[in-house]
Amino acid sequence: MKKYLVLALLVFAVMAAGVISAEEAPKLSGIAYIQTHGGHVAVLDLATGDLARYTHGKPADTLQLSPDKKTIHVFSLDGHEKDIDVETGKQTEWVKVGKKHCGSAIAADGTIWVSDMADGHIYVFDPKERKLVDSFPVSKSICGVNFSKDFKTAFVSDMPGAFVSIVDVKTKKVTGQIKDAGIFIHRARIKPGSDELWQSDGAELKDGKPAGVGYTEGGSIPGAVTLIDIKTNKVTDRVLIGGNPHDVDFTPDGKYALVGSRQIPDQDDSALAIVNTASKRMVDMRGTCKKCHYALNFAIPKTKDDGRPYLCAVEVDWNRKAIAAGAEHIMPKDDAKPAIPAKSH
Repeated sequence: MKKYLVLALLVFAVMAAGVISAEEAPKLSGIAYIQTHGGHVAVLDLATGDLARYTHGKPADTLQLSPDKKTIHVFSLDGHEKDIDVETGKQTEWVKVGKKHCGSAIAADGTIWVSDMADGHIYVFDPKERKLVDSFPVSKSICGVNFSKDFKTAFVSDMPGAFVSIVDVKTKKVTGQIKDAGIFIHRARIKPGSDELWQSDGAELKDGKPAGVGYTEGGSIPGAVTLIDIKTNKVTDRVLIGGNPHDVDFTPDGKYALVGSRQIPDQDDSALAIVNTASKRMVDMRGTCKKCHYALNFAIPKTKDDGRPYLCAVEVDWNRKAIAAGAEHIMPKDDAKPAIPAKSH
């Protein structure tokens, strides 16, 4: 019996490693903005590997790029919002919105629907006036928010329930539910030009109980992305990533998905996993945190997220070719190694 148990765990370990396909990695060009728990937005040049950041001072799970890509709206874990000017780095003061924000999406009228994992409400935020204009309940503890092409329907992910609520945008009422969307789900995104919702699944369970947030433990279920047909409201596939996936963005043509995961398999780092959406295979992995921390001689204290870097939301400006001057530039190259032991702050 023990032999079979060991074999099963070894198989799971290989699965959790998220083996990268031999397929050639794509040459991507654009600037990725990645929300972290460390009180800053990490900025990654996908073409060069250059790293920078905007420090805003609050642990946060979600951010939203404005339609013109000139402003980053940050929604913090203590229910506040702040604007960051991408070009200059200038920031507004924080304003109160909800309680504990997790995901967001821009509605047809330009408002931002922000999910709240503390009370299961959607908070409707007016980014022009920078004030709350509405709120309504959806379920228990929500994260991902997505709109259909016609903006008549919203899809809202319930984390512990592992289901997606179907919401009528006009009435703000829940009209249905997509079940079995994963194990412990977070943000999601509809693939461009399709009716396919890619739902990140952190899979933070072990032996049927929560195993903590951030890094997959030995013997637990590796994280993945669940694929859902929003025409039939059925789960159609599952793409293994490994670690703890938290968000998904896509290249404009929908050929590749960028899955933000709180673990590069076998390394204590967060990463962007690059997935071919046709073959549904991971073809590349881009580290997002350690290089910057090494350059700053910085180590996360054990009292915060077990001393590990946590990424959350991912938004990409595919038209921008270089990191803006207003960002705090940290790493000029993609080959950084620690010169001296990092010190905790």
